[in-house]
Amino acid sequence: MTDLKHLQDVILMIAKDMDELCKKNDIKYFLLGGSAIGAIRHKGFIPWDDDLDIVMDNENYEKFIKACRSDLDTGKYYIQEAFVNWPLGFTKIKLKGTFFQEPGLYVNADKECGIFLDVFKLENAPSSKIAQGWQYLCAKYLLCYCLLERGWKEVSVYKKILMFAAYPVKFGFIRKFLKNQVEKWNKRETDYRLFWTGRYRYNKSFYAKDLFEEAIYVPFEDTKLPVPKKYNQWLTQIFGDYMTPPPIKERIGLHLQGVDFGKY
Repeated sequence: MTDLKHLQDVILMIAKDMDELCKKNDIKYFLLGGSAIGAIRHKGFIPWDDDLDIVMDNENYEKFIKACRSDLDTGKYYIQEAFVNWPLGFTKIKLKGTFFQEPGLYVNADKECGIFLDVFKLENAPSSKIAQGWQYLCAKYLLCYCLLERGWKEVSVYKKILMFAAYPVKFGFIRKFLKNQVEKWNKRETDYRLFWTGRYRYNKSFYAKDLFEEAIYVPFEDTKLPVPKKYNQWLTQIFGDYMTPPPIKERIGLHLQGVDFGKY
């Protein structure tokens, strides 16, 4: 068994445990991005993929964080919560007793860098294009600060300039203002959702709310995991023809540089 296949098997174990936790606590979530493409196109991982991402709206994300605090098996897992246990705007569930080397490796206070599953959040977003544009700008400026705080060095000169420009966000009142501008719509009923913590540009970051109203479980390796019922509309907006694999030279993982599976 190759390290990549072994890694996928361990990540799948984490995903099954998180799926069980979500079902127990009535939490609705979906596979995100390449993980959703893998489910639809390959009925599992994209063969060269080395991680798994899930996403949920703000209401379910808050329920998920609470569920992790009360129900997560702390003998097996630990949580790096967004803006709490590490500086980025999404959460990681990590497997204790393992080590995963990735670009821009972030070492937390407990010196643990386990194999992980990423948990992303969708923010409520307004209908107005002007208001969406402001929310998006605030979100991306906050993201530049997050990358600065993480200390990510393997980025383009352009991104390094943006990260340097985000230095003022180190001031707490500016950071609080930006976060409020990104999240303020979560307290209201809106018709759109924003995904801002990834690499997507503006036109691929806002989605109609109804894309995420219903989940369907589809085959994923030896189990089933959820995608939006309207996955085709969602994935087409982001990736275009997502059913056609990329050129061979682009079939590489983005994260794995070294791994220690421990007892797994």
